[in-house]
Amino acid sequence: MVLPLLLAVAGVVLIIAGQLGLDAPPVSSLPPIPDPTSPVALATPTATPEPSRDGTPDATPDATRTERPTPSPTPIPDDWVAIQIQIEAVGINVPVRHAVDEDHCDFPPADAAYVLCGGAQPGRGENAYIFAHALNELFKPLWNVRLGDRVRIRMSDDAVLAYVVTEVHPNVSCPDDRADPHPSPPLALALAPPGCEEGAAWTRPTDHERLTLQTSQGYNRNWGELIIVAEPAGS
Repeated sequence: MVLPLLLAVAGVVLIIAGQLGLDAPPVSSLPPIPDPTSPVALATPTATPEPSRDGTPDATPDATRTERPTPSPTPIPDDWVAIQIQIEAVGINVPVRHAVDEDHCDFPPADAAYVLCGGAQPGRGENAYIFAHALNELFKPLWNVRLGDRVRIRMSDDAVLAYVVTEVHPNVSCPDDRADPHPSPPLALALAPPGCEEGAAWTRPTDHERLTLQTSQGYNRNWGELIIVAEPAGS
């Protein structure tokens, strides 16, 4: 699964509208996402009954027993997908879609934020990688995100998952020969590790719930990428 993600992220080219300012937050036509339905962005565990000594389910456990039920994750339906992301602190409130092919991962439409091809959806205990163009009405306001900012994801069943920003990584290198060169890229990017190794690493699966948000941070991707990491709130 890692290889498709690495190939996909290597082809992501995000448009930059450098002349647009951030003097005022963008105005979204979407309603605000309500308070989260759970403090942790994971499926709620359910208890598995402890078997009795003869192997049958023990409906009335002995009061002297110390064994506790073993939690098991509640299955998440395949169609339980992210449909909206909001970061109120910087005015982001945009629809979320899933990139369905390499064309979308290579050059996504400028109509939404996209979950990476082959990537996990939020709430599945893995790394959900969501990217969008650096436009005022999409992910350009990520440039103003700070540690501790709250992120909300609305799922297709109207569940709300809550995250908090824990990491901000500017100047992530992932050059693209197809993008126009720029005469003065940021010095920090010039000192960054060359190639796309660092950029691709952020797409890899994790063994825990994580939200990874990405956009460009300059004229084109040769100015570098901005990576925002958010962990489940309250975890």
